[in-house]
Amino acid sequence: MTAEPIQQERLNDFGQQRRTVLKSAGITLTWGALAANFGALLPMGVRAAGSVVGSRCLTILYKDGPDVKFDFNYYRDHHLVTIMKLYGNSIKRFELRKPVVAEGAPASPYVAVVNFWVNNLDAFAAAGEKHSQTLINDVPHFTNTTAIIQNDDVVGEAGVALADNEIGRRCLTILYPNKEGVHWDPIYYRDHHMPLIMRLYGTDAIRRFEVRKGVSGADGKSKPDFIGCVNIYIENQAKFDEAGKQHAQTLRDDVPHFSNVMPNVVVTDIYGLANT
Repeated sequence: MTAEPIQQERLNDFGQQRRTVLKSAGITLTWGALAANFGALLPMGVRAAGSVVGSRCLTILYKDGPDVKFDFNYYRDHHLVTIMKLYGNSIKRFELRKPVVAEGAPASPYVAVVNFWVNNLDAFAAAGEKHSQTLINDVPHFTNTTAIIQNDDVVGEAGVALADNEIGRRCLTILYPNKEGVHWDPIYYRDHHMPLIMRLYGTDAIRRFEVRKGVSGADGKSKPDFIGCVNIYIENQAKFDEAGKQHAQTLRDDVPHFSNVMPNVVVTDIYGLANT
């Protein structure tokens, strides 16, 4: 199409740097250990440069299943570009991530994971009222599945700034179901469990650790599907795996102090992104 050079220029303006070859190798820590190690949220945390603590973030999970299709290239090269054009600086950061499943691991329940962090809620809401139908009309061009959408608040972070995670960076997306009887203590996690994780794994293994609290569903009124969401961006996969082997039991032993819910863990790679 003749418009493609213009769209590619916008992609570069918004920080999308290159196509990514996704790899499934190097995930040696078991799902059970992952779920136990990172069993609850990290609120407040240590602020990094360019902190997004206190910001609103949308979590969008496109459901996988039989005959589900998702065109990552169309989403990255067209849908994401359209969103950033229409919403502008009301969005701070946008990430499209593709699940990566290691050999022997269970399939991801989601075919794609999206997060975007809001700069200005009023401007974002105004753009939504004006342009949401345009985006809805574009959905059939890239997928035939439905999505879980919820509003989160960023309550904690540690490590590098959000914008310092590039295309191809691995991210553990950890989701805590908001079900009846769930116990989830953010204060204990902030003051005890998070420092324990960071001390045992270190910044050589974990690049960024971000925790968000589920606020509402997409309508702003209903309960979110997940009471909390965590993104852990990996600095070095081998060091992360080694730390998991050494310290999994220590972290598992701490989980009952703050949580009685086991999270869903999805390994993802950043496939497309935008920064303003």
